[in-house]
Amino acid sequence: MKLQSDLINNDVPATNQIADSDCVKFAVRADADIKILFLGNSITRHGVKPDIGWHGDYGMAASCAQNDYVHRLIGMLERDGKKPSYCVCNMSEWESSWNDGLFDLKYRAARDFEADVVIVRLGENAGLLNRAAEFMPHYEKLIDYFAARARMVVITDLFWEYESFDAAVRALAEQRGYAFAQLHDLGNLDEMKAVGKFEHAGVAAHPGDKGMNVIAERIYKAIKAAK
Repeated sequence: MKLQSDLINNDVPATNQIADSDCVKFAVRADADIKILFLGNSITRHGVKPDIGWHGDYGMAASCAQNDYVHRLIGMLERDGKKPSYCVCNMSEWESSWNDGLFDLKYRAARDFEADVVIVRLGENAGLLNRAAEFMPHYEKLIDYFAARARMVVITDLFWEYESFDAAVRALAEQRGYAFAQLHDLGNLDEMKAVGKFEHAGVAAHPGDKGMNVIAERIYKAIKAAK
């Protein structure tokens, strides 16, 4: 069973990544012709946390907001002539607790955004070792809750490889007809991470600018292929 060591060694806390009042963030434009919802964890958005040397409020560990995968993907769609409004939802508390009651309690505004495209890019904080099969029903409930009105769902496997979960997510995409973006090979490459950019090992193990751009490219290709 393939398992990338950073999945086990990552010591960026799964809790308090974003203030409860700010875990759902919107970027809305009046002339939008598509609405996109990003459901993720620290790779999608992490607030300022000076004690681990992280001073951004965007995808850890991009060099700036415009270089995280969310903003890179939005830029790719805009170059295609799209006019996206989007919502970014950090779900790390649900991801680590498996508490589906949090959907309504903390994240309902993201569902009420009624996105056309829902992108699910999480799992690293879920404590999956030897429990991937147990987590999958919760993962499916997440999609059912947030994507009930979406015309497209895009799911990804993990940035830090765990073969059991990665295979289960790919299988789910095939079963349900979701678009799928493979990412698990990226976390095995230092060039895709922010190695040497941060003193904190957990932060540095996150995707750097190159990794973020490749994540965006792969999700973009999955969206294009699904049309």
